[in-house]
Amino acid sequence: MTSVSVLIPTYNRAAYVGGAIDTVLEQTYSDIEAVVVNDGSDDDTRAVLDARAGDRVRVFHNDENRGISYSFNRAAAEARGEYLCILGDDDRWHPVKVERQVRRMESLGDEYGVVYTGGFCVRDDVVTDVSRPSWRGDIYPEILGTFGVGPHSGHMIRREAFEAVDGFDTAFPRGVDWDMSIRLAKRYKFDYLPELFVRRTLHDDNISREPEQMDLYSLVLDKYADELYRHPDALCRLYSQWYYQKRATHALHRGETRRAARYFLSAFRLRPTATLALSCLVSMLGPRGFDAAGTVRRRMTDWRIRATGEYPWTGVSSGP
Repeated sequence: MTSVSVLIPTYNRAAYVGGAIDTVLEQTYSDIEAVVVNDGSDDDTRAVLDARAGDRVRVFHNDENRGISYSFNRAAAEARGEYLCILGDDDRWHPVKVERQVRRMESLGDEYGVVYTGGFCVRDDVVTDVSRPSWRGDIYPEILGTFGVGPHSGHMIRREAFEAVDGFDTAFPRGVDWDMSIRLAKRYKFDYLPELFVRRTLHDDNISREPEQMDLYSLVLDKYADELYRHPDALCRLYSQWYYQKRATHALHRGETRRAARYFLSAFRLRPTATLALSCLVSMLGPRGFDAAGTVRRRMTDWRIRATGEYPWTGVSSGP
């Protein structure tokens, strides 16, 4: 049986990290370990982790806060598994996720470095967003111009692939999952499982702020500028998301309805999608109408996923 290590960096998440450990131990796949790195937390995280440490839960403490990339890399260096899974400390898995991923990975050739899954976000017990996989094989041009592929907590990576790209880039202060996926996709093929096997719970301290998102797009543009110009479609997708959509949102919440519509239209011209076309039309309703439409969209998303039986997971805890 191929061994699997789950990498869990954590910082000041005493209330959540125990649930991440539970979701690993509840997997139907037996040859699995959790490798948890406490990144210099100053809350009760150390005590929570030390109480859970054992043969299948290996705990390491950084002497100070060194960042998520350093902590991921330390976890990978300590890991024993041939396959490495990424898990956010407040994300949760369906119990069959790892078993199904191992089965798929072992059916593929060595040119495949990653098997990922779908997932969804929940806030106040409402499913707000769903990520359904659609890209497999050589996905480098697609991932270069899009904010990652699937939830990062849905990625299973061959150890040799992880090591071939030198792990996480410690110079990247955020968006390390996107950066890692870009580098992996340049050298390896990706495959996926279509099921929604990852649940991400949104709360106030894990929602990316708008300036942080803008900074992330700038970092990617700077690091991969040459690559993006060799892939103009990827550059258009990235620029559409980063510049015009953000400018549209800012204009809308300043009450500049027509300006917002023009920005959405510019984004649509670069990347013609139904979502952008609808955003352009709905923006004419003004900020309140736009926000109301967003609320309706989230409620419809929640209704659809519950109607298909994809959430809640039967017999799986939904707590922290």
